[in-house]
Amino acid sequence: MASSVSSQAEQCLCSICQDFFIDPVTIPCGHNFCMACISQHWDCSMETRCPLCKKNLHLRPDLGINREFRELVEGLKRVESPVQPGAVPCDACTKIKRGALKSCLHCEGSFCKIHLEPHNTVAKLKKHKLINPVENLEDYICPKHEKPLVLFCRDDQKCVCLSCTTKDHRSHNTVPVEEESEERKVRGASSLSVLQRLSNVALMKVSFLSTVPVREKTSRG
Repeated sequence: MASSVSSQAEQCLCSICQDFFIDPVTIPCGHNFCMACISQHWDCSMETRCPLCKKNLHLRPDLGINREFRELVEGLKRVESPVQPGAVPCDACTKIKRGALKSCLHCEGSFCKIHLEPHNTVAKLKKHKLINPVENLEDYICPKHEKPLVLFCRDDQKCVCLSCTTKDHRSHNTVPVEEESEERKVRGASSLSVLQRLSNVALMKVSFLSTVPVREKTSRG
């Protein structure tokens, strides 16, 4: 049932704003859009074309709200619960919030499946560092260089960004955060003393990419 609802919900998303329709209208080619979205699109365009099929409508049609479709959309909004309790909401959703699938350290935002799609298709965005969704993204950004904390300095026992390694940590032993996290999982109790010496913020960053919560590591020690 849940997958069926989600499938229906995807059909109720405007292809322009990538969110649930508000005052949906059906244009002559048969495609649906939010009235405000398609109106603004045509206001900024030299031609009256469908954004999806590119059909030239020649004359701008009078738009009327598809009331039955609007009721269907509103019903799905009530049935579907996009953001579960405790989940991180998508920063790009504007009309109704969906749960984030990933957080991007470069964009400093969290995105649902729909709004994460550019990170899977656009070459430049594919290089961005994605992590499991978190609300406190600022804790994963270097306060000095404003870049993702993707490395762990084993000399200073702290997370650093790439720019940190060009000066303050130039000759230090740095490894990817994921590598440090995995090694700490393998070492288990033997790494407990090291974990305890880490600052709370650094500890959170290192353990975040691990599938084992910090509390579990401590309890096993």
